[in-house]
Amino acid sequence: MMRLCYTVATPECEDPAMLALRGPLEHSFALLARAGYAAAELMVRDPERLDWREIRRLASDAGLALPAVSTGQLRKERGLQLCALDPAARRAAVEALLRVIDFAAAIGARVVNIGTLRGQLPAGPERAASREAAVEALARALARAASAGIAIALEPQCRYVSNWLNTVAETLGFLDRFFEPRPRLVFDCYHALLEERSVAAALIRAFPHVAWVQLSDSHRGAPGSAQLHFGELIRVLRALGYEGYLSVECLPSPDPAQAVHAAQRHLIQFLEEID
Repeated sequence: MMRLCYTVATPECEDPAMLALRGPLEHSFALLARAGYAAAELMVRDPERLDWREIRRLASDAGLALPAVSTGQLRKERGLQLCALDPAARRAAVEALLRVIDFAAAIGARVVNIGTLRGQLPAGPERAASREAAVEALARALARAASAGIAIALEPQCRYVSNWLNTVAETLGFLDRFFEPRPRLVFDCYHALLEERSVAAALIRAFPHVAWVQLSDSHRGAPGSAQLHFGELIRVLRALGYEGYLSVECLPSPDPAQAVHAAQRHLIQFLEEID
């Protein structure tokens, strides 16, 4: 059975533009529980500054699971890149990612998502070397994650966010660089809408590798506020046999609470229809 999840920033994050609930975790968790969500996807910056026992307790008290941790703020707030050509900079990115993996294992998460943390490839002759650096960095992280029973999931992101791994096809090709353990995929419908000829066809192609699904509408607002057809997307996921979480990652507009409730009201009708 598919269940609803929502992105939540941990307290050390400072970026005001995050697509996540911000503020005290007990407040965010209580809001999600009242709105009918089953889980929270945590967005972290410095996991070593977090009390994972307290976070687990707060989530448990709210009746929420913590199935996934996202790494975007390591890039956006700390400037880390897995594809960095400088060995010291790449090592710093890998070590930070390993700490995220350890944190994820401690709170019981099973997926660590990598989007912007992969970094931007340089133009020109260094592009191939930077890509290889990312392969090397990810191989280290994959080994740690596999030992903890955690999937590393790469997110195809649109050209306005990343200059590589923009489409499902390109990302699947990159996955072929790895033996076991291999990365999985995050399927974000917003990025797919901007890059793929068909969101549904891209999802079907990606599905054997999908570990996580993220939802927002065509303008990054809450599902149901613009043009994406979430009923069709959820029916495709159901037909494919997806039994994981649907994680809302959207703008907190017109305010965070209204976005939380609007997304739930829109999505739950399709989940109830298929269940």
